[in-house]
Amino acid sequence: MNYSVNQVRQLYVAKALKSPHVLASDTAGSIAVKNDTAKNHLYFEYKGADNLMRSDLIDIKNILHAKVTNADDMAHKLKAVTVTLDSEVNAGAPVAGQDYILRIAFKQYVGMSDEDQYFKYGMVHAYAGMNADEFYKVLALSIAKNFSREIVPLIKIEVHSKATKSKGGFDSNGYMVVTPTTKDNGKSDTTNPYYATDTLVTDIDSIRITEVEQPWRLGVMAQTPVYFTVQPVAVMVNGDERIWATVTEGTNGTISNSKKIADLEYFCMGERGDIYRGVAFPHNIPTTYLVDPTIKYNVIDIHYAYVGSNENVQKSEKTITLVVPKIGETNSVSNVLANSIITAINDATGLTIAALDTSAG
Repeated sequence: MNYSVNQVRQLYVAKALKSPHVLASDTAGSIAVKNDTAKNHLYFEYKGADNLMRSDLIDIKNILHAKVTNADDMAHKLKAVTVTLDSEVNAGAPVAGQDYILRIAFKQYVGMSDEDQYFKYGMVHAYAGMNADEFYKVLALSIAKNFSREIVPLIKIEVHSKATKSKGGFDSNGYMVVTPTTKDNGKSDTTNPYYATDTLVTDIDSIRITEVEQPWRLGVMAQTPVYFTVQPVAVMVNGDERIWATVTEGTNGTISNSKKIADLEYFCMGERGDIYRGVAFPHNIPTTYLVDPTIKYNVIDIHYAYVGSNENVQKSEKTITLVVPKIGETNSVSNVLANSIITAINDATGLTIAALDTSAG
C-alpha cells in the first residue's frame, strides 16, 4: 500500500477516551488527547492492538484545518429509478402490437472505465386491451427473469401499488419485490403473489429499479456503487417514433461508511505498522485491524504541516484521522464519544472544531 500514498495520513480507531493517560491495561482503541506544558504541541497517546504508542508531535500553530464528518453524511445513497408509461404517448396506454423494450446499461462493469459496459433488457409485447397494470407486471417479471442468472445481484426490481400497503408482499409504501416467479396468474388465492390477503392487486402504476449493495473483501475488493442508467427504446405511435417511458431518478436506502472506513484503515496501516504486509506468505506477520466493518464511524481529521529548522523549512503536510464508532439509535447517544474527543482537542489546542449534532433525531 506504500506506493499509492501521496500525502501521509495516520489513522487511529478511537473506541474510548481516557484521561490523563492511556494505560497498558486499557482496551485496544483507547486514546488520550495531550499537549505539552506550554500548549505549543498536540499529540495523542494510544493503545493499539497489542502495544502503547504516541502519535506525531503536532505544532499547534502549523495546524492548517481540522474538521469532523458525521458518519451519516458519508453514507452512500442507493440509486433508484422509477419507470412509468408516459401519459403523453397514447394517453399512457400500451400501443397494441408494439414491443416495449427497456434497456438497463451498466458502466464500469468488471472494469474501471465507462467503456466497460454491460446491457440487460426487459420487454413487453403489448396486445389489444392491455392496461397499465398488466404492462408493469409483465415488464417487471421480464427484467427479473433476465437478471436471474447473475451470480451477484446488481439491481432489485419492484412494482408499486397506489392503494395496497402493508398487505401480502407489499410494504408500507406500496412496493413489492419482483422475482422470476412473481407472476400474476389471475387467481384470487395465495398461489398468486399479487393477491394481497383479501384482494387481487390490479392498480400497479410503476416499477422501481434499485442498485444492490455489492460484495466486499477487506483490502482486496472495494465496495463500489452500481453505475447504471435506464433507457427506454422508442416505439411506433401513429407512424412516429416515441419514447414511451418517463424515467425518474432518486434514492432508495443507504449503505453506511463502515466498509470504506475499514478499507481506509487497511490502506493507512500499509504505511504504519503493516509495511511488510503479505511478505513471506504464509509465514507473514498478520495485522490486527480495529475497525468493525459492521459499524459506522464518525471521522475527525486534523491536517497539519511539519516545518523543520534551519534549512529544513519545507512545509510537509500530513493528516491525522481519528475514526470514532457511531453506536446508538439517536445522535444524542451515538455522537457523544466523538464530541468528547472534539472537546478535548479544542481544550488542548484552542481550536474551535464544531461538535456533531446531538439532538434526538
